Amino acid sequence: MKNHYIQATLEMIQSGTDTEKVFEGLQKTMQDKGHMRLYASVLRGVVRVLETKKVTSVATVVVAKDADVQKYADVIKAALSSIKAGEDFSTKVDETIIGGVIIKGNNTIVDRSYKTILTNLYRSVAKS
Repeated sequence: MKNHYIQATLEMIQSGTDTEKVFEGLQKTMQDKGHMRLYASVLRGVVRVLETKKVTSVATVVVAKDADVQKYADVIKAALSSIKAGEDFSTKVDETIIGGVIIKGNNTIVDRSYKTILTNLYRSVAKS
């Protein structure tokens, strides 16, 4: 039941409804149905979801060196499109990935790094 209230509140906020009206309506509905004991946890849930979306609104692209952004431009564009993260991204350099890219956005990670490929190869050989 709590999740239904959270989802409905988020949908109202995302539709552009005035937030003050959304929360007044939520409180009135919950009072009418006798669910006021859930009000605080519903508010915490809404805040948690909104904060998560705010933090992950811009995708992050991790590369081994700055030049790799241009080198893997097509891979980055395709990955951003597949996870519906838009075209804007911030870049971080992590030399430990050796090469390739890691794209993080919309609570999804697309890992095309050499480090991961080599680690998986090592694990599969070591199992045999």
